[in-house]
Amino acid sequence: MSVMTIKTILAACLLTAGTGAFLTMMTIMGRPGTAGDPGKGRRLHKVLGWAYVALLIPLAYLGLGFVKQMGDGMSTRGVFHLVLAGTLLALVLLKVLIVRVFRGFLKQAPALGMTLFALTLVIFLITAGFFLLQTVAP
Repeated sequence: MSVMTIKTILAACLLTAGTGAFLTMMTIMGRPGTAGDPGKGRRLHKVLGWAYVALLIPLAYLGLGFVKQMGDGMSTRGVFHLVLAGTLLALVLLKVLIVRVFRGFLKQAPALGMTLFALTLVIFLITAGFFLLQTVAP
């Protein structure tokens, strides 16, 4: 199995965890009066969020290998991916710090979560989506 295939599988899992965390918190915060336990939803959001972080680490590591290998010959799509991925890493770190350490900024956590989801989707589509289009689609 190629490294690109492994990265695509990990990226799909990352997108799934991110989507689950996003939808869980959106349901808790954006649908008042829904049946269910908000504590259970927050725990699910926490588990999916840490799964997201755990999947992001090997993806970043494998991505750095590609950057090292490509050097200055990187495509425009690759440069976009690199810049957006760096932004994603910074925002994940910021959100974890806010939730864990700087609780006074907790009001910004929902906006960061929505930004992380949107950025994850964009990065997935411009890279893993493109790779799948090139390899799987007829």
